[in-house]
Amino acid sequence: MRPLNRRSFVILTTAIFAAGLTRPLAAGTSRVSTDRAGRAIQGYDTRAYWTVNAAQDGSDDHTVTWNGALWRFANQNDADQFASAPESFAPQFGGFCARAMSLGKVVDGDPEVWRIFEGRLYLFARPAGGKMFDKGEAEIIVKAEQFWQTLY
Repeated sequence: MRPLNRRSFVILTTAIFAAGLTRPLAAGTSRVSTDRAGRAIQGYDTRAYWTVNAAQDGSDDHTVTWNGALWRFANQNDADQFASAPESFAPQFGGFCARAMSLGKVVDGDPEVWRIFEGRLYLFARPAGGKMFDKGEAEIIVKAEQFWQTLY
């Protein structure tokens, strides 16, 4: 076996790293991206994207359990609004990265990297995903939706 040259090493480590960022969804897996504590979107308040136009951490004092995940909110009003219409406020694709979904990959979204498009919340794993989305929202959404449907 010959040693890896620099180019081969970079390609190999990139592939290993990329494989670690994606994960298959097993049958019965929640349709919501959760952290180890079972919190949706890492405990951020999903209503805050509309109410304060920012990513805002939720509180354990204001929670709703929906779709197999614990959703945290900054205040009781946000929790109540979400509970009355969760599909209206939950991020699309369960909070997984919309850009990755459009590429046929399942990657957790970062609640700090987000867009609201046509009244829907989309999360992205990295700022670059959000920028790509800005250049072709409709195309990314269509491709992501097609892949999302194959998962369930």
